[in-house]
Amino acid sequence: MPERLAGFPGAGWLALVGAAFVVVLAPLGFGRESLAGLPLDTIVLTVPIAILLAVPLLTRTGRAGIPRIGIEVPASVFLGWALLSAIATGAQPGVLATWARYASYVVLVYAVATVTADAGRRRVLLWLIAIAGSATVVQGFMQYINPTAGIGMQGLDTSVATRVFATFDNPNFYAEYLVLLFAVTLALLFVERGPLRYVAAALLSAQAIALLLTYTRGSWLALVLGIAIALLMIDGRLIWPFVLGGSALLPLAPGAMARMLSVFSLEGTASFRLKLWEVAGIAMAKRPLFGMGMGRFYDAFKDAVLNSSQLNVGVLIYGAHNSYFQLGAEIGVVGMIAFAWFVLEACRMGVFYNRRMGADLRARLANAALTAGLVAFAINALTSNAFQHPRGAVFFFVLAGVQAGLGMEYWRSPSTATSAQRQSANVWTRSLIGRAFTAAARGLSLMWQVSAFHHVVVREPEGGGHLLADSLIARWLFGNGVRHEDSVSA
Repeated sequence: MPERLAGFPGAGWLALVGAAFVVVLAPLGFGRESLAGLPLDTIVLTVPIAILLAVPLLTRTGRAGIPRIGIEVPASVFLGWALLSAIATGAQPGVLATWARYASYVVLVYAVATVTADAGRRRVLLWLIAIAGSATVVQGFMQYINPTAGIGMQGLDTSVATRVFATFDNPNFYAEYLVLLFAVTLALLFVERGPLRYVAAALLSAQAIALLLTYTRGSWLALVLGIAIALLMIDGRLIWPFVLGGSALLPLAPGAMARMLSVFSLEGTASFRLKLWEVAGIAMAKRPLFGMGMGRFYDAFKDAVLNSSQLNVGVLIYGAHNSYFQLGAEIGVVGMIAFAWFVLEACRMGVFYNRRMGADLRARLANAALTAGLVAFAINALTSNAFQHPRGAVFFFVLAGVQAGLGMEYWRSPSTATSAQRQSANVWTRSLIGRAFTAAARGLSLMWQVSAFHHVVVREPEGGGHLLADSLIARWLFGNGVRHEDSVSA
């Protein structure tokens, strides 16, 4: 097979078409349906296409051209344990199908990384994501102007007309997708020049307003934290303009301020989530090793509620509102920890690349923007079933792939401190408060540099990110490929 495909012309653009199926149809296509008892949606249909169309490119570049992927080891542990869980719980078709979905996400990271290792293809893919996502924003605005359904309106301020959800089934699902869309468009804002930068800025503003109009507090806070971490990767002093800008944007949406303040209340949905987490905890305690089976959380939930008299949540079927707890009930505590490790590695890769990008500010800014989206989605999953909502979750893995493609050329670069050390003299820096803030920032930076956590975050991932490329499977499937300079133009 490698010999037949190695000379395929335009393999890179064919792979880009495959990736485009996912990033365009996932937000604009239909939701989940059922066929012969198995879930069917645009992700099930498009992700295999993206993977198959990437094969000629992978074959052309060869195994040595496969980008290094930092999530290899934890992803293998997670999928391996989940497969053991599937076998131990009876290997039911639905359980195996759910396992295959997660496995396809991991393979998609490789496919997207190989596509986006080329800067031209990466730019096109980012614009496809931004434009398709912005089409959903337009639909969301139309929903707000002409509200037809009040999804999740309980307890909201009377000034709130509706919560937008565009083509998604629920405002929470849509908000989870929007935090990733926002990160992609922010990356475009950093890398583009001329008129296209203004286009990216306009799209970014519209997406921010759409996110506000979902009235999803978890996604708001998750994006704030994600962007804050991304800014710290570039220059901590940028935090203050970000805080001021966000504070000015919040009042634009009617009732948004009241909605944000309700985060600090343990009444209403907050107390209900605590109950759901308790149910998930009881389900994990009952089957701590292999769980109920991947994708069978509803069964675990029902079993826990019916067999625990102290639980009274008023329903027999509900999600955990925490992706990690939900997986823990499905595949056991070890599987949950492996998945959390997998997600953490995907999030920290941005810091790994940032330390190696040196003076390439545009690359660092784009990398930081992608990191903001990955971190925000991972945090969002603490209060929602974000990873169990395929149309949004698939973009977490797409962004991980784009980041791997962007960072491919920097992997072997030396790790250096990248925080801005110079500061121009101005009224602020000469002031007493400014000097105090600068001294505090330098002190915190020094503490960070010498901390054990810093060394963990910036270290090279286990396996060097090249386990697949060094495997016998890669040798058989992809061969050695063509010369690097030829593969770039594939």
